[in-house]
Amino acid sequence: MISQRFSRWNLVLITILLVGVAFLIDPSGRSSSIFRFFGRLHPAMIHFPIVFVIVAFMGSVVNRFTKSERWDSLVHISLFLACWAGLKAVFAGSWLSQTGGYPSDLITLHKWFGIGIVWSSAFLLVVTTAGSGIFQTRMVRLVSWAAVLGGLVVGGDLGGQLTHGRGFVTQYAPAGLRLVLEHPDPMKTRFDLSTPDVTTVYDGIVSPILMEKCSSCHGADRGKGSLRLHTVEAITTHEGDEPLLTAGKPEESLLIKRIELPEGHEDQMPPMYNAKPISHADVELLKWWVSSGASFDQTIASVEMPTTIYTILQAYGLGGIRTGVFALDVAPPDTALIASWRQKGVSVDVLAEGESLLSVRCTVVQDCIWGPEADGLAANVTWIDLRNSDLTDESMAGLGRFPLLTRVNVAGTAISGSGLAAISGHEYLDYLNLYGSMVDDNALQHIELMKKLTSLYLWQTKVSEEGIARLRSALPQTEIDTGDAK
Repeated sequence: MISQRFSRWNLVLITILLVGVAFLIDPSGRSSSIFRFFGRLHPAMIHFPIVFVIVAFMGSVVNRFTKSERWDSLVHISLFLACWAGLKAVFAGSWLSQTGGYPSDLITLHKWFGIGIVWSSAFLLVVTTAGSGIFQTRMVRLVSWAAVLGGLVVGGDLGGQLTHGRGFVTQYAPAGLRLVLEHPDPMKTRFDLSTPDVTTVYDGIVSPILMEKCSSCHGADRGKGSLRLHTVEAITTHEGDEPLLTAGKPEESLLIKRIELPEGHEDQMPPMYNAKPISHADVELLKWWVSSGASFDQTIASVEMPTTIYTILQAYGLGGIRTGVFALDVAPPDTALIASWRQKGVSVDVLAEGESLLSVRCTVVQDCIWGPEADGLAANVTWIDLRNSDLTDESMAGLGRFPLLTRVNVAGTAISGSGLAAISGHEYLDYLNLYGSMVDDNALQHIELMKKLTSLYLWQTKVSEEGIARLRSALPQTEIDTGDAK
């Protein structure tokens, strides 16, 4: 049986050596070939302390009922072997981490849990060999065992994440254990896709890939090859023989060329010794970003997204991309006001189930754009249809009270165009139907201000051919329908 004095000196020596591991092995350093060799034995070495701890725990449980010195000896020897086998695993893991290619936050946590498990095992040996005093209390023993066993679970989970991705260990674990370890679905949390109309492609998709796969070697703490990829500034100021990024041309971008090299090539990135090589899906996402201009400002919703990219991002939780007014947080409409509006003969419909935006149609303008209903629902109306109504340029001023208008149909009305000033500054207006109205070239000064227009109908109006040409020049993105045969 191991004596209490021996266990205490063992704890002192283990503590000194762990301090050496923690502060003398620089995680951003470069390990030699021999240390790298021992480092790669870490996955094998880590099993020994786990086995010894389990044997010690089982022996402790049996000893609780038998009170035999034989079981005491088994527990003591197993814990002694566990702390020294764990110490070797910690050294090997520290050298392995120097090869790079692992997420810096996870590797640091895994290392400190490893150190904590080794020290806790040595401390537990002191507790189990204590003949009397505070170390013999039930609470100290329970806490000590909990620290060792709990550390093995969490540390093992972190190791699984490093080699197989987040949630590997807990994928099939009971719901309660997953909740304790706080492991949400990794497919839903890896990228920031919740607000694609606000979040940039770089912040939401590119940066997470670079931080996970590249920053351990090319980040804030380490810049192998004088390359750092952890910030926009670091990426944009990189100087080298080849351009790191060539906007629109992934085949000429060094970043893409290196990650597409075949496995085993000496310049392959991440290096072949990395336990988590970059996936084909990640390569496609980075190529898409570069092909789209390698912008650091474009939002996810604003960049053209091929079907293959959308499929990949759907798997990571991207839903339908909401843009414009549909991305706004609009309060639900007042149902009482909707009912009152309908009693006046106004057609009111919700655009889609669960939406707060409304489509309104009427022929009596006074009922539609003035009154308490219009006042209370102005922030909800996005489509308004006043075709063949009694609308005039003067009454059209009321449309200025509906800030979220995207579609306006005033076909067949008597407006000449001056009333369009009321909606010329609307931020989201993309559809305007003036078919069969009295609009002429005097209206162009207002229409030209509608920069978001994608569809404009001018068939059977008084706008001249010269005016049409002027509009096509001012609004090149707008499809202008004049009724001409195509």
